[in-house]
Amino acid sequence: MLMTRPRRYLILVVLAVLIAPVIAMPFVPFKTVSLQENRRLAPVPAMPMTAAEWRKLPRAIDAYLADHFGFREPLMQAAARLQRKLGGEGAAATAVTGKNGQMFLVDGLIRSTGQEVDRARAADYAAFVCEAKGKLSGVTVVASLAPSPAEIEPDLAPDWAGPPRSPTEYDLILSGLARCGVTTVDLRPTLRAAGSHGQVYRRHDSHWSLRGSLVAYNQIVPALGQPGWRIDPKALTWGIVSLDNGDLPRLAGQPQAVERVEVHDATALPPGVARAPIAGLNSRSAPPFLIDTGKAGPTVLIIGDSFTADPMPPYFAPFVGKLAWVHEDRCTFDWRVIARVKPDYVLFLPAAREAVCGGARPAHFN
Repeated sequence: MLMTRPRRYLILVVLAVLIAPVIAMPFVPFKTVSLQENRRLAPVPAMPMTAAEWRKLPRAIDAYLADHFGFREPLMQAAARLQRKLGGEGAAATAVTGKNGQMFLVDGLIRSTGQEVDRARAADYAAFVCEAKGKLSGVTVVASLAPSPAEIEPDLAPDWAGPPRSPTEYDLILSGLARCGVTTVDLRPTLRAAGSHGQVYRRHDSHWSLRGSLVAYNQIVPALGQPGWRIDPKALTWGIVSLDNGDLPRLAGQPQAVERVEVHDATALPPGVARAPIAGLNSRSAPPFLIDTGKAGPTVLIIGDSFTADPMPPYFAPFVGKLAWVHEDRCTFDWRVIARVKPDYVLFLPAAREAVCGGARPAHFN
């Protein structure tokens, strides 16, 4: 039977769809890791040198083509959406387990090991903090980043996230800030050294431990010009508790797991002191708050996220008159917080993975 004209057109369309991913391969960015699948992609096949390698070559070529054809990422996303609509999982877990049971958030993981570096993204965040410093006349400004656990213990990260490379975006951001005169604090060396004395990151949670937050605080306050605000870890009472409140097992699609966590007793505000919301400010992720200690002293504003919201206020409270906190919201927080709080010190301290502006700036910034 002769093929009809509509069928001929259909065959041409089918052939175009099949050929397009192959034609597009040279024009799409080459990737070594798939975050949607939490695995390393197949490498370019090496030239075979032995008979055994020649026998394996067809499979190696097939694996490479399957992992690198054009439009693979949007097609994977579409397949995941379809799978979810049909009742399946539809996507890789957003948290993974590395070595020795240490869990990691997938978001920002390969950035923290230097496997992915976006210089424009790092420069944009540094530019934002530099612009902010220019608007904070008479205010002491310090900037830092809360590292990912993979930046502190890269050997515990899953194999596909390594090996660690330099420079990372953390390095580039600190360099950019230093060029415009912002005082910066690199927390990584001190946190790495503190790991020999105790736990600096939770095993099943995406945040640092109480020891980790205290180490960060003690390194930051001298940069603020207040070395007398340091808290001696030996002056605190330490203990070990069992907790099952980590967020990573849930994000990995696993049941909640119990972990042994090191804690200290400097976790509460002074008696009679409490957080109060700062009314009238726009917020996306978490409402900003103000702590008035009722005594004379400077005002500190922390522009951060969940790494600082809970552990930092009890550390600062004995030394300040007021402490305010606002979620950085990837550079879109409400800049009117400055006029409302009138800080003497401003500390930029988001998680390194959240140091992303995407060209955005705070509301009412300009």
